[in-house]
Amino acid sequence: MSDYVYTGRVMSDLAVTVHSNVPVRCLGPSTRQLLAMRLDPTRTVLSPTTRRLQDWRGLAEVLAGFHQTDVDYFQRRDCPTVEVLRVWSRDYEQASVGDVLNALREIERYDILQCPEFQRAVGKRWFYLTVG
Repeated sequence: MSDYVYTGRVMSDLAVTVHSNVPVRCLGPSTRQLLAMRLDPTRTVLSPTTRRLQDWRGLAEVLAGFHQTDVDYFQRRDCPTVEVLRVWSRDYEQASVGDVLNALREIERYDILQCPEFQRAVGKRWFYLTVG
């Protein structure tokens, strides 16, 4: 399992499958802030393949299909990414880390998926849940 978490490669389908049973509420504040640092800055360029926004708005669209009123609410928050994850995990009981990984792939944010700090954080959470 550790080979996909620490190698610096894009997380594989195995990683997404393994994390599909890990509730998104297990993403700690530092991991959420790491995501926010990368996703909160507004990007106007669409992903080349899927044609989705590559910031927190794309994440919100892929995770839950939030409506424009929701997007307007998130935009007024200090940290839209964290708020998207909070509302989504509150409203969708089955929200999982695997869903977040899939959404990052869907919006083609491979820079986040390849980020060693993010991989360690996600891997550490999984390790804690299985061992601790």
